[in-house]
Amino acid sequence: MRKYADLAIIGIKEHTAYLNSVWANFLAKIVYLYMQFALWNALFASNSGSNIPLSHDDTIKYIIVATILSTFMECDVIAWINNQIQSGDVANQLIRPIDYKYMIFAKHLGTSVARFVIYTLPLGILVAVFYHGELICKEQLVYGFISIILAYVIQFLYSLIIGLMAFWLIVTWPLNMLLAAIYKLLSGSWIPTAMFPELLTKINMFLPFRAIYAIPVTIITTPMSSKSICENLSVQLVWVAVLLLVSEAVWIIGKKKLVVQGG
Repeated sequence: MRKYADLAIIGIKEHTAYLNSVWANFLAKIVYLYMQFALWNALFASNSGSNIPLSHDDTIKYIIVATILSTFMECDVIAWINNQIQSGDVANQLIRPIDYKYMIFAKHLGTSVARFVIYTLPLGILVAVFYHGELICKEQLVYGFISIILAYVIQFLYSLIIGLMAFWLIVTWPLNMLLAAIYKLLSGSWIPTAMFPELLTKINMFLPFRAIYAIPVTIITTPMSSKSICENLSVQLVWVAVLLLVSEAVWIIGKKKLVVQGG
């Protein structure tokens, strides 16, 4: 266990190594949140939002919480695995007496802790100071935390599966760019899934993306019945189980197909 804790600490140190980059990222997240806030306010102010299924307040709350969550939910696993394979360092990682997948998760967890402290908490404080509405449903906060944990695991497993595909594809960045755009849209990170057309909503029901942002953000911001909350958490649990099985299958196949590049 100690070795994975050490890897998490390495993840923290790597993310905080360049202070200028940290400040630039933090300012970028503030600008992005403000742009989202201004965009949706302008949309409703122009009466273009008259046919939008969510109210102005519900939309703003959703966007704020989704943006705050994204500050530590971001996952660099795909790029990290790609770099390891192209440089040849993956060979050294695989012969170490630690589980490769757990090693990746430990480093990712450390990076997420750093992001939470550096970006999420300060951004949350700024929102608390400048946004005076009721942002969250306090009665559902515990369920929201559980949902966030499940969403975090789903996000990691999804990224791990795409990253491990590089074991036989060698380069996955073109695929990653395509899937990243689809993921950002369908997860509800950019737009609340409640605003999707009926056909897209039906398609999204069979994909894991909405379990990453749409479900936890909705539980945190929108009053729901206990039945609805349990159903949404069950959806996340199912996707955790499915993605675990898929990641294990991809891992087994990938090890046999791996071609090490570089060193």
